[in-house]
Amino acid sequence: MPHLPRTLVPGLTNDQVVRVTDLERWSLPTDFWLTYESELRARKNLRVITGLTCKRIVVSRDGATQLDCSTIDKRSITLLAKRYVLACGGLESTRLLLNSQAPASHAIGDHSGHLGRWYMGHIEGVVADLQFTTDPRQTVFGYERDIDGTYVRRRFSFTREFQLEHQLPNVAAWLANPPLADPSHRSGELSFAYLALRSPVGRLFAPDAQRLSLIGKHVPGAPYPSADAGPVRSHLGNIVRDPISTARFIFGFGPKRFLSKGRRAPGFFAFSRSNTYPLQYHGEHLPCRESRVTLAAAKDELDVPRLKIDIRYSEADIEAVVRAHDYWDAFLRRRECGRLQYRMADVADGVRRNLGGGFHQVGTTRMSEDPRNGVVDRNLAIHTLPNVHVASSSSFVSSGQANSTFMIVVFSVRLGDFLRRVLRE
Repeated sequence: MPHLPRTLVPGLTNDQVVRVTDLERWSLPTDFWLTYESELRARKNLRVITGLTCKRIVVSRDGATQLDCSTIDKRSITLLAKRYVLACGGLESTRLLLNSQAPASHAIGDHSGHLGRWYMGHIEGVVADLQFTTDPRQTVFGYERDIDGTYVRRRFSFTREFQLEHQLPNVAAWLANPPLADPSHRSGELSFAYLALRSPVGRLFAPDAQRLSLIGKHVPGAPYPSADAGPVRSHLGNIVRDPISTARFIFGFGPKRFLSKGRRAPGFFAFSRSNTYPLQYHGEHLPCRESRVTLAAAKDELDVPRLKIDIRYSEADIEAVVRAHDYWDAFLRRRECGRLQYRMADVADGVRRNLGGGFHQVGTTRMSEDPRNGVVDRNLAIHTLPNVHVASSSSFVSSGQANSTFMIVVFSVRLGDFLRRVLRE
């Protein structure tokens, strides 16, 4: 990385176990419709229809397939095509199939009993703080810009060889902020961010799930347990005592996040004078058949049943996180750069108490060669309904550690090539 020459802290370099030069990258915040609307509408073989919600797939006894759709005012519209692609996300594609009856009297795609099962997300949280013994001013604690302007973040991971040898699921970690809601962090910028997020205009700054998690509300799948929110006067006191860093945050991060027309800063991290940072882990959720989603009794505005989520984790998930922290701690001590300070005596119990899910949903329309073992085939077509495809992370058979978007795009491009071939025949 010649354009990012510095290490996370001086002396901290890769070895045969741990990698510290891997980068997490943020893509452009592309508004798909604003960017591609004119191109899509100009295509002669493509018709763009907005304002419709697909409620169910209808299959007749003779195999004819149609989509039962509705406008927001509940006006019914039927759509017909040779082939259909469901690209409704990791859970909504599954909800649509669960709400669609096949002639064989089971939900479409549930011929093998796998539809809705194998639900995975990630396992994540904070159980330790990383105490560096190096110069705090030389710690790369925040986001950086790559040579092309991409925002990147350094992280701890493992070498492929070590993972395979020790059967360690994918897991990574990076430096994080302390809980914003707890004023004991004594940071003016963190307190300002907390007060902004809990204000009446807080919804403008972050999605609700993220915002609520950051201000101390319990949200399943939050990076760490909700912190008790301190009184507003304590946060105001932090701002008064720390005016320079607060002003630097407002006029530095603010424009990069909210006024930039290109790449926007994905977030911020506060400098720690003690060189101690929460170590946030983000790992693979191992497949479990009993982890599943089903239709709930409650319905949405179009009378479509909502989903009931029953996400399950195993002791193997927890044990992998504990082992990863042991390896990271040993690595830091070998390099004489720092150590981990655990927040609880029983680390496994700390991981177990913070289990949850909510991001990058995968697994519920599982891909398989054999129809008995899944929902869709290698071309993302439902085994028992080959003219209906599912372009979604729900087809993944494992969760991995990273965001699922890249592989969704790869599978979608491959599906596009397949459809182009078969529709020409």
